[in-house]
Amino acid sequence: LEPEKRIEDILAALSLVAPHYPMVGLFVVGEGRERGRLERMVHSLGLVDHVIFMKGWRPAAEAWGLMRSAQAFIQASAYEGYGRTLIEAALARVPIITTDVGIVGEVFKGYEDVLAVPVADPTALSLSIVGIIEDNAVRQELPRHAEEAAHTHLAAVGDIPSRIAEDLARALQHP
Repeated sequence: LEPEKRIEDILAALSLVAPHYPMVGLFVVGEGRERGRLERMVHSLGLVDHVIFMKGWRPAAEAWGLMRSAQAFIQASAYEGYGRTLIEAALARVPIITTDVGIVGEVFKGYEDVLAVPVADPTALSLSIVGIIEDNAVRQELPRHAEEAAHTHLAAVGDIPSRIAEDLARALQHP
């Protein structure tokens, strides 16, 4: 929960959606220096009944289960490096709403694999949330396409964390 993740944009989007879809909710998973400010924002926006902050680190199996049980995965980052969580969400077969950063455009195509929105645009996020709520085809097709794109990407690049570890090990052997 760091500033670059722009969780406040997701909360602002939810405040636009919740009055029309009162059953909508959000799990915020993670820790960081923005947590207190975001919790206060939830109260000020009247979203206490719609947002749950999950504390602490999650084991991989629990994080995978949470992702698989979600109706959507939302990432509003101002920037991303590789974007591993998008790959994980695609493999979990949940619809993805994300800002157009990181591997979006390279691995995932907007409106084919994911719903991609501009950075710092809560209104666009809210429209994408409504799109997933209202459009059954979007809920079914986006995850299927995103999963295919993730598998294609992983087959082409391999296991990046393992490759980095191997490269570091080789570099340490040959100073």
